[in-house]
Amino acid sequence: SGCKSLTKITIPDSVTNIENSAFYGCKKLTSIIIPGTVNSIGNDAFSYCHSLKTITIPDSITSIGDSAFLYCESLTEVTIPNSVKSIERAAFMDCTSLTTIIIPASVKNIGGLAFSGCSSLTSVVISDGVNRIGGHAFEGCTSLTSITIPSSINSISDDAFVGCYSLTSIVVAEDNNVYDSRENCNAIIETGTNTLIL
Repeated sequence: SGCKSLTKITIPDSVTNIENSAFYGCKKLTSIIIPGTVNSIGNDAFSYCHSLKTITIPDSITSIGDSAFLYCESLTEVTIPNSVKSIERAAFMDCTSLTTIIIPASVKNIGGLAFSGCSSLTSVVISDGVNRIGGHAFEGCTSLTSITIPSSINSISDDAFVGCYSLTSIVVAEDNNVYDSRENCNAIIETGTNTLIL
């Protein structure tokens, strides 16, 4: 944590967990490969790694902790493997160079503020299997133009898409039992209460 001149590191196969704040504030760290022995990425593990451009997350990872990649402003691409079950709060918040994200069906929960402030994010794919989108999860994703809510989503918290000013296409899967976009109305409506969500 706070090794401001560290540019690269090799994590050996003997490592099973990257603990909280392990590389917090390593401002010159540009890339890192996490071996397939690692099971979890802790809270703030890589937050404020401003120069981090690439990260390889192996299929062994089951959880990405709170603020794990917070303010990794140079991160342009990340692949979330099918092993990940939860993306915790603010995990990729203010990754302002991130352009595309695919959330696999294995992820059941997208935490609050998970992708908040990702202002270059133009494409988000939420796979059928994801259950919950947390509060402010995509807040301020000003370049996001479309979003499709799959049938598996049963909870969308307050202001999940607030400030997504470029959204022009909003679609809810027809077989979703909680939300709908009736008559192609370009919105998310909570079916049971007729409440406009977005």
